[in-house]
Amino acid sequence: MFNPSLFKKVQEAIAENPDKRVLPLSFDGMNYFIKRRMSNGRNAFAKQNPSTSFWCEAYKIMTVNSRLPLAPKIVLLDEDFFVMENVGKTLQGVAKEEAYADVRLKAFTKAGQGLARLHVAGLHHGRPALRDIAYDRETDAITLLDWENEKKFIHAPAAVLDLFLFIHSCFREKWSDHTLTDAALTGYTGVEGSRRTIKGLKDLILDYNSLFYICHVLRPFGWVDVVSVDKTRHYISHL
Repeated sequence: MFNPSLFKKVQEAIAENPDKRVLPLSFDGMNYFIKRRMSNGRNAFAKQNPSTSFWCEAYKIMTVNSRLPLAPKIVLLDEDFFVMENVGKTLQGVAKEEAYADVRLKAFTKAGQGLARLHVAGLHHGRPALRDIAYDRETDAITLLDWENEKKFIHAPAAVLDLFLFIHSCFREKWSDHTLTDAALTGYTGVEGSRRTIKGLKDLILDYNSLFYICHVLRPFGWVDVVSVDKTRHYISHL
């Protein structure tokens, strides 16, 4: 149901922050995020145009939530913005912040389970990086954020690319071991029907062997994305 008071509060927040694309908002004791239909200033080559990204994300969120509770709830939709409920701490934060040390393994396991459930349902995210997955310790729930990414750079099933990008995101972090990555993959493979994606992941490594070999050769240069791609290839080959 449309809430005119919330709408007014959103308009005020946007007027006070005209250049911000994503804004936090508190209203009636609840925390929200406003996402506006505007460019995020990143490389246009890797992103769709602002209007396409905006409507793509809104549509995907509503589609996913019609089947699985894995996307943020949109409480207000306008042609220039939508408002989502706050859904907790990103996995990037869970992995780093001491306050989440006691729930890290559970959070990453549930993230793997959530991603697998999404894929088994025939859906995908587009770029499930650690900063785009949130864990709410009060509700013990996983929510995937930022559903606007739809560009592909290699030919592979969407679920396979999702899982590859998730693992790659883990290896971009400076962790001392694979414990959290292992927890996520344990959660993923524990979902019935997920093994097909694991097989597709291994096939991806074989199909693009030359590309991965180049990354391996370039690894001594220390470029973060290249090093993490090579680490991801090695990890997948041992699954």
